[in-house]
Amino acid sequence: MLFWYEIKKLLSGVALWIFVVLCIAFNIWAIPWGLREGLDTITPFSTNVFENHNTNEIAESYRTFFELSGRVTERMNAKYENLQVVVDDRAMTGDSFSAYFGEHTYIMHTNLFHGFGITGRLLLQGILLAVLLSLLSIGHEQINNTAHGVYATKTGRRLLLHKIAASLTAGIGLYLLLAIITFTVYFSVFDFNNVWYSSVSSGFNYIDDLMGVRPFITWHSFTVASYFWATLGVSIGLIVCFILMGITVGTLLRNSYISFLIVMVFNAVCIIIPLVISRNFYVHYIAMHTPIFLWLNKRLWFTDGGFITLWRNFELWGMGISLFVLTTFCVLAVKKFEKRDIA
Repeated sequence: MLFWYEIKKLLSGVALWIFVVLCIAFNIWAIPWGLREGLDTITPFSTNVFENHNTNEIAESYRTFFELSGRVTERMNAKYENLQVVVDDRAMTGDSFSAYFGEHTYIMHTNLFHGFGITGRLLLQGILLAVLLSLLSIGHEQINNTAHGVYATKTGRRLLLHKIAASLTAGIGLYLLLAIITFTVYFSVFDFNNVWYSSVSSGFNYIDDLMGVRPFITWHSFTVASYFWATLGVSIGLIVCFILMGITVGTLLRNSYISFLIVMVFNAVCIIIPLVISRNFYVHYIAMHTPIFLWLNKRLWFTDGGFITLWRNFELWGMGISLFVLTTFCVLAVKKFEKRDIA
């Protein structure tokens, strides 16, 4: 009953639902309605872009451009040597010939999967909701001046566990609500029936970065459908990270407004840190795996990650380690809360 009571407190705010409606309206407005016509899902790509594709050239370009040296260079070389095995496999399976959306593949893939595409905007909205809901739940008693009465006993202190469960449930639930409504409209506008089983590594798809245009290569063989579900899975994992972040800061500070500011400042610092550290230090690349940076580099999920990472499956490593660290800090914050003076 306490859990459902906490859920009710979280979802009863009018402002929350206004924000949700505005997010849905924006997502629908941002759909590229003008691309509905002329999408070719039948004509295959004409050549095998993976045949004779040499990934060592990518590594060499990064080494030269960023003046990499030492162990970082060795690690970068090793990553692209491993990627060459994947490229050779793609050449044999003929993924390049997949039609996807023909000449419109890059813009359609970008609009759906990049950081500021449909899934990227949904993730950003989910992150904002995650932080706001967690801070609202944790700070409810302080805001309503009921903390002294509620937290005066050990049983009352355990209410925090119900608040955490409610924050996780509401945060993930609202993200899924936004996703279901947005994708229902999106897939009613664009017919993916002939596309779901196309390879995302189609010759029509590519990555455009500092080194120029190169094939879109994923470590695993993804269809559009499997890539879509994998993207949603990692997105939910990152939303959980931000919920835990909000809970930890909110529990320690006991002031929702200051806590929100601290969370924003913390993520801003996470963005700045790798920008001021030399690329020849491992710390630079580790700092590129924080939850906020994973969102910023969403377009590279499940690929080699370009120059931002030295490791395969960087999005899974970043999400997994972030979940472990944030869960640890959340547990420590709860333990401290249970022993803290409520005065």
